[in-house]
Amino acid sequence: MINSGQVYSSIEVKAEIERGNDELTSWMHDNASDSFYYAIDDDVLAKYADTQNWARFNSVFSDIARQEFATVADAYLVATAAAKGLTLVTYETSDPSCKRRVKIPDACNAMGVRYCDLNTALREMGITI
Repeated sequence: MINSGQVYSSIEVKAEIERGNDELTSWMHDNASDSFYYAIDDDVLAKYADTQNWARFNSVFSDIARQEFATVADAYLVATAAAKGLTLVTYETSDPSCKRRVKIPDACNAMGVRYCDLNTALREMGITI
């Protein structure tokens, strides 16, 4: 799916994975070409700013939750999906009242991004296991 261009990620996810320097880092290095990762272009940056502003001014989140959201790849995933018209695949569930962290589905809802879990994505792609 990576090689056929059916799935993509953000270059910020690549940076997070590489910091891990573990089996996932090795697997991604061996199996994901640079074309798998969307670069941070002007459209993504604009959506990233919108995503960060939403989190910053959302009174539900703690300061620590906002700070973490500003330093991890999650906001870039949401911004990339918003900028490129993609569906974001995540196993996280929405919890708009969660104070301790900004959850991907809630950011997606705020930014108008469709999200689903991996099983739904595979089913929609016609893949059965």
